[in-house]
Amino acid sequence: MCTASYNARMAQTYDICIRGAGIVGRTLALHLAAKRLKVALVVTAAGNTAADTDVRAYALNQQSRALLEGVRCWPAGDSATPVLHMQVEADAQAQVNFAAADQGAEALNWIVDVPVLEQQLAQAVQFQPLITVVDSPQPATLTVVCEGRSSTTRDEFGVEFDVFKYDQWAVAARVESELPHGADCASVVQ
Repeated sequence: MCTASYNARMAQTYDICIRGAGIVGRTLALHLAAKRLKVALVVTAAGNTAADTDVRAYALNQQSRALLEGVRCWPAGDSATPVLHMQVEADAQAQVNFAAADQGAEALNWIVDVPVLEQQLAQAVQFQPLITVVDSPQPATLTVVCEGRSSTTRDEFGVEFDVFKYDQWAVAARVESELPHGADCASVVQ
C-alpha cells in the first residue's frame, strides 16, 4: 500500500493573507480571526524593531481604542495616558485650546506606548489558532497589504507614489516628571 505524502503547510489554504505585521496588520488579523476566517500573517525581519530603544508613541482616538479593546489589546496603566486638555500654539497670537469635557468625551485621545502595544498584539496573535504567522506571502482568497512606508509589495507591483518633504521636524523623548502632568498636552508649531 502506498500512501501519498505532502507538505501540510503547503496544502494550507487561507481566507486572507495579510502582508505586514505592524499594529494595523496584527489588529486586522485578530479581528478577522474572531470572525472565524483563516489568516496568514506575513512577518518580515524588516518589520521588527528593538523595543528597548523605541521611544515612539501614538495619539489614538476613541475609535482606535475600541478596535484594540475589541481584540483585548488596549494597553493598561501608564502605557495609555488620556489627554484631557490640549493647547496648540503657532505663535503668541495664534493658539487654540481643546478640552474633553467641552466635547462630552472621556478623553481627546490617548498617548499610547508603541512597544507595549506591539508586544500585546504579537502575544495575542500567538494565541489565536486561526492566525498562522508566515515569512512569505501565501495563496488566499484575498490579500491585504498593511506594510507601511517600506512596502515590498508596492515595489513588487510597481505602484508609484509621490514623496513630499515638509519643512518640519519633531523630537521624540520619554520624560518622567516630578509632578503630575494633569493629562494636559501642548503642541508648538513653528
